This record gives sequence, C-alpha cells and structure tokens, in this order.
Amino acid sequence: MELRIAGVEVKKVEQNPKRLNLLLWGMAGVGKTLFASTAPGKKLWLSFDPNGLDTLNFAPERDNIQSVDLSKTSYSIVRQGCQENCFGIETYLKDNLFDSVIFDSATSYLDLCLRLGIEGIKNATIELPSMAGYAKKNSYFKQTMINLIKLTNKYNKHLVIIAHEDNGKCDDLGNIIEQAPMIGGSSAQSIAIMLSEIWYLGNFNGKRKIMFAPYSVKKMMKSRMVDLDKCKQIEWNYSLDEGGHGLNTWYEQWKNSDKKIIPE
Repeated sequence: MELRIAGVEVKKVEQNPKRLNLLLWGMAGVGKTLFASTAPGKKLWLSFDPNGLDTLNFAPERDNIQSVDLSKTSYSIVRQGCQENCFGIETYLKDNLFDSVIFDSATSYLDLCLRLGIEGIKNATIELPSMAGYAKKNSYFKQTMINLIKLTNKYNKHLVIIAHEDNGKCDDLGNIIEQAPMIGGSSAQSIAIMLSEIWYLGNFNGKRKIMFAPYSVKKMMKSRMVDLDKCKQIEWNYSLDEGGHGLNTWYEQWKNSDKKIIPE
C-alpha cells in the first residue's frame, strides 16, 4: 500500500537519495573555486564574482562546467533570485542537464541584495544603508538561499554555495574570538540550519586544510556526511595538473556506504 502525507510519498529512510548540500567558506584566494569545481557530474556555475571564472579555465573538471557570468548584471537580478523558480533554472534541473549547481559567491550576491535593499529608502546609501536597508538585504538573501535549496532538493541536485569569511568578532583587546561565513548577518543561522554540510577551507603554513567541525575561532562548520568522531579536518592535496580527491570522489564514497565517511 502506497502511503502519502500532504500528497508526498512516504519512504523508508534508506530510500531517500543522498545529495550534497554544502556551504564552503574561507579566506580569499585559498582555492574555494577549485574545490567547488570538483562537485559531482555536470555543473551549472552561477558566478557573481568579478573574474571569479578565471580559475575554471585551468580546472581539470572544466569540460563538465557550464557557467553564466552574472557579475556585471544589475542588482535587479536579486528579484529573480527571490522567485520560486530561482533565476529561471528549474527547467534545466528538471531536464537533468546538470547534476550540481554552484553559487559563487554569497558574499558578492549580498552586495547586490544591499543595493536593492536601499532602493527607495530616503537618504540610504551603501555606506549608511539604514536598519531598513539591512533588513531588506538579509531578507532578499535568505529568500534566494531558500529557493536554491528547495529547487535543488526538488530535483535531487547537488548545491555548493561559496562564501568568504567575515571580519570576525573581537574582544576588548581587538583579538578575533569568532569567525563565520559572510552569509547575511542575522540570517546566517537560519540558512545554516537548512544546509547539511558547512566546511571551512583555509591555508595553514602553506597547507590547504578542509575543516568539517568548529576549530579555534572558526565556529560555523558541521557535517552529516563525514564521521566527525574520526575526522574533523583533512589536508587537501589537489593540483591543477594532477587533480586529486575532491567532492566527487567523497560523494561517491558516501553514496555507496551505509555510514558516514572518512575523507582520504
């Protein structure tokens, strides 16, 4: 007997397909774009970063990437992001033209949200947007993220959102005590709840490391895919010439396993 609740089929837990739903954040220039390029299958790359596509010209996965440069568009594009058919990509996902969607980057998109947010607010500027401007910025950003997450989930596609790290919270002496991804201020926690993976990529003494759990002042990380009891961070060795392990290989390991993984 087929069971349905609110029109949705009831399934056993193991029948629900696994997908990557990842926020990748870190310092500028550390390799976030290169890492995101290792997402599984054919990728639709939504680029809001000026020159953000340059790295992809040399990425081993470049033949599996189709990109759209939205960095020169008007801030009015945010209105498209706030629609249920986010940026009009539903048809492409429904027709299985892509396996993964890459959103690059949340930080640049936030700037567009702010520009739209201050529209029509008297005396509001980018430098002094007012409380109303900030509130509208966060609302636009949050709605876009919700739409992306829901749309990719609807068609079982992977989603990778790239973000820079914020300037951090400091103590009275000016020491940084907490850093998190720049994803919409007060909206950050509610967006984080909807994501299954939040990873940090950083450069530590010349070595790139991916962190899956909070470490030191880096606070917002989590994973349902990685066995955090055995692996909280890993050195990521990947080159443009030789490639290496990345999201695609780890996803396959996780998909074919009945438990959480330990990335190699």
